[in-house]
Amino acid sequence: MEGRLLMVPGPTNISAKVREIMSEPQIGHTDADFVKEFPETLQLARRAFKNSKGYQYVFTGTGTVGMEAAVAATVEEGDRVLVINTGYFGQRMADINKCYGARVEELTFPFGGAADPDSVRRMLTKEKFKALYVTHVDTGSSACNPIGEVVSEAKKAGVMAIVDGVCSVGGIELDFDRMGADLAFTGSQKALAAPPGAVLIAVSASFQALLEAKRGRIKTYYANLLNWKTVMDEPKMYFATHAVQVLRALRQALREVDAEGLEARWRRHASNAKTIREGVEEKGFKLVAEANFRADTVSGIWTPDDAAPEIQMRLRDKHKMDVARGLKENGPKMIRVGHLGNLTEKEARSFVKAFGESVKGLGA
Repeated sequence: MEGRLLMVPGPTNISAKVREIMSEPQIGHTDADFVKEFPETLQLARRAFKNSKGYQYVFTGTGTVGMEAAVAATVEEGDRVLVINTGYFGQRMADINKCYGARVEELTFPFGGAADPDSVRRMLTKEKFKALYVTHVDTGSSACNPIGEVVSEAKKAGVMAIVDGVCSVGGIELDFDRMGADLAFTGSQKALAAPPGAVLIAVSASFQALLEAKRGRIKTYYANLLNWKTVMDEPKMYFATHAVQVLRALRQALREVDAEGLEARWRRHASNAKTIREGVEEKGFKLVAEANFRADTVSGIWTPDDAAPEIQMRLRDKHKMDVARGLKENGPKMIRVGHLGNLTEKEARSFVKAFGESVKGLGA
């Protein structure tokens, strides 16, 4: 691996072939080569979501753009929505809904904890909501929600289910067809191991029909999925200028995901996560997320005496490994280790060794 090993919760390391594509000469967003390639990108994105029955979107943006597109496609002024809040990005989902005039009810769980499906069921039984929003993996806490059960409760209650899969798609099992959600989104820079700058959105056939019926009432321009649908249907059409190199690199990254196989990729992520978690715990450190709900893409680790900055610096300077600290008030209290994308078993074991050397003298 050239340079430092990127082990933040995204962006992640990209392959040599993906880097090569990023460095190719620039072409236009309506160039014949790009227009020819784009349908393959869409088809590969479908396979990454296991979305064989619904509609697929891929366009320039970030995970937050995907989140806003999901909200704009779902709610109108005054709609009641339920946001499952298990951390930083659950809160962001609530904030975006408020921007669009939704009446937001938050079902909040302790930091590091996961959503309880029984609590979700009780809330859905008690009140009427138009939509439920849930984050599969909150990178702020590294907790992984039982996404299938939560979505199932929403659908049984007749409520639309919207899934933030930014830190899961391509690294943790998410079968869009089988799950039955209305919409799920992710970003290119996480478990798919592409550069930042592309948003991928899967919607069910029934949700797409509702979206078409809502035409003219979607209160955004760039994040309006119907504006992008023209391009998805006919890539030579213009709506906004694609980040062409990013989408071409995404195509290659998705080819690599497809070649590995989703199930094999999920197993690799689970194995590397186990290696890192066990290695950290053996050294006396506590993980942030509760047992049985720890993500296979990112791990939060509590650090003693606000030592996160020191550990981060030692890993970077002495071992050429980049990790992240906690968000907001947890900045000095925890580090977040991304083990997603192209991380190998050898690299996971190297991190455990480097972590052990980096925490010497700090206590646990």
